[in-house]
Amino acid sequence: MESVELIIVSLLGLSALFYTMGGFAGGSMFIAILLLAGQPPSQTAAAGLIFNIFSTMSSLVRWRTYVSRDLLWFIVGSVPAAFFSGSLILPDQILKIIMGISIAIGGLSVIIATSPLRTVKLSIPLKIFTGTIIGIVAGLTGIGGGVYLAPLLILAGIAVPKNTAATTTIFIMLNSAAGIAARVPRLPLILPNPLLLITIPVVIIAAQMGSYLGSKRLAQVGVRRVIGAILITVGGYFSFSSI
Repeated sequence: MESVELIIVSLLGLSALFYTMGGFAGGSMFIAILLLAGQPPSQTAAAGLIFNIFSTMSSLVRWRTYVSRDLLWFIVGSVPAAFFSGSLILPDQILKIIMGISIAIGGLSVIIATSPLRTVKLSIPLKIFTGTIIGIVAGLTGIGGGVYLAPLLILAGIAVPKNTAATTTIFIMLNSAAGIAARVPRLPLILPNPLLLITIPVVIIAAQMGSYLGSKRLAQVGVRRVIGAILITVGGYFSFSSI
């Protein structure tokens, strides 16, 4: 493995470690790293979804006991929406702009998702609608959507942090699976990179460690703020550099 590839794999593994501490998969950071490494946006989106699946499958082992069934209504809308948007084919330049904006917004979301502002009761149709909007972004960009759902759950006082982490883990996993399912006919064309196969076991191990620390040991407000600042910077860079 070349030194550049080793650095990329290491960064992807660290992303999975830190993100799974808070119940995320790391999709926004995965995508930011791959775009910075010069990967085409279409390949990056598909790779992000695949990394999300392995990351969340690994971390769900730790978070499953905190799952709240009332929060799963968000998934009803998000999964078919992620499949639909995953089937869309956009020019790489437009997709890169969308990814940049999504990464930056995701970074802001990670920073602000710390404590409730008020307690809000969402109806089931509103939960489904919210999930649908997030699912569209998730399937299109490769970001699983947890960085958008988590702030809503926490800031609105809908769920405590560990319930939020568990719910977003399932949310990301199913959205990512739907996005990949929509891309199956195109996967041989958009994922020829052997770097993907090298990274998957690293992501799995890192996710196990991160989810253990997050669910059993640590409060990750400080880590989230650092990650959020990085994502805002990277996302802003790709958004404006692609215009």
